[in-house]
Amino acid sequence: MSEARRTVRNAGWLMGQRAFHVVAAALFALLVPRLMGPDLFGQYSLLTSVSMWFAMLSGLGAVSLMTRVVPKYTAAGDIAGLRTLFSSLLALRTGTGVMTAVSYLAIVVWVLGERDWVSAALIAAAVFTRTVGNLCFTLFLGLNQAARWGMGDLVRRILTLAGVLVGFPLGGLPGACAGFLFANVVVLIVGVLGARPYLSWASLDLRRSYLAPFLRTGTSFAAGNLLLALAQRSGETIVRLATSDYAQVGFFGAAYSIYLTGAHALWQGAMAFSPLLVGLLHQGQTDAVLVWLERLLKWMAIASSIALLATVMVGDDLVPLVLGHAYSVVGDSLRPLTLSLVAMAVCSIGRLAALVADRPGVSAMAAGAELAMFWSIGPLLASRYGATGMAFAALAGTTFYGAVITWRTRDVLPYSLLPTARALGLSFAFLPLALLRGTLLVNVALLAVAIGGYAATLLWRRVVSLDELRSARTIIRT
Repeated sequence: MSEARRTVRNAGWLMGQRAFHVVAAALFALLVPRLMGPDLFGQYSLLTSVSMWFAMLSGLGAVSLMTRVVPKYTAAGDIAGLRTLFSSLLALRTGTGVMTAVSYLAIVVWVLGERDWVSAALIAAAVFTRTVGNLCFTLFLGLNQAARWGMGDLVRRILTLAGVLVGFPLGGLPGACAGFLFANVVVLIVGVLGARPYLSWASLDLRRSYLAPFLRTGTSFAAGNLLLALAQRSGETIVRLATSDYAQVGFFGAAYSIYLTGAHALWQGAMAFSPLLVGLLHQGQTDAVLVWLERLLKWMAIASSIALLATVMVGDDLVPLVLGHAYSVVGDSLRPLTLSLVAMAVCSIGRLAALVADRPGVSAMAAGAELAMFWSIGPLLASRYGATGMAFAALAGTTFYGAVITWRTRDVLPYSLLPTARALGLSFAFLPLALLRGTLLVNVALLAVAIGGYAATLLWRRVVSLDELRSARTIIRT
């Protein structure tokens, strides 16, 4: 029970961090797109989005590896063994980071035709630092310190905002990319300092016989993660290839950045529970694992539904106010992307279940299905409807992913979907209020009515109980 309290408390702090993520994302959306303009912002979005592919490629499934392996070392009290593992993986990650950065630079310059090689080189350096730094923070996740794990992303987001706002006026697009690099360097330094107790170069063991079992575990899940990253971070590339219009890339990039703020919150919230659930399953407590999965999915679905209601009611009002009137069309892309958050809740729990049950093939299959959907209809929709068409392609891909991974993981961990289905159904009942939209004040009032009515209906229909709320509060405060 103490481990469960610790997990819930860390997850609560992790979700609290998302409030700062939202503030930073809002400030980024308020300041950076209008500072750069659609064309340059589209160029920046393309460079940074492609960099995520390569950071994921060199990651070797670190999150999956750490959440499955580190708890075993800590449970056995084998700190020396953990120190050897982490030090060896960090040395290996440094080597793969260099190769990945060079590969990124070659792709964006010679394949995508990026002429600003200085900006591309700066982002390539950021790929290296991100690759190495992320391993340190995934160690914290394996230690059941999800709040410390999440701090890496939060610090990176805040410093990226500051770096871009300072760098772009001083040096244009290269200056903005230098700010992006600065943020990743700082995160690398913070991560290495935090992980220093588990770092010992004297403990290095780079023998193939030692690393092979761990790398098999990591790379098995890395294949699915890479396919997922290619789907989720290739929208800007598809829009660029389909339209040759950096403005459309910028419109999609702005909408997708907002979407990713919520999507990452769902994924991080799910992964915060991975060490606990892996431990419960190893102890044979399958029923407890199912209860956790069902409750997590239900609450994620509720949070996604509230985001959808907010977008439908006030999205068109807030987008021009935040991004500027030049980005008014972003609201058209934001609606299908916010609907994708509902599917992303299902995807996140499916990924968690696949990790807990050690089914990397399921994750890879589902990610491959999403990528196939994304790239089969994405170019067609983007060429005809631009950024909005790409947003609908993202919705189709995420929905397909959620359907496949849920279908396959429930063969192993048959968690119930009924509470989630009821929560989603009740939220959709309030969407017709959007037909009454008018001025901003009217729309805000409609949103308040929709959220209040939704919360009351959840309690009335006993989808959420007062006892459940009291238990969660007790766990968090204990």
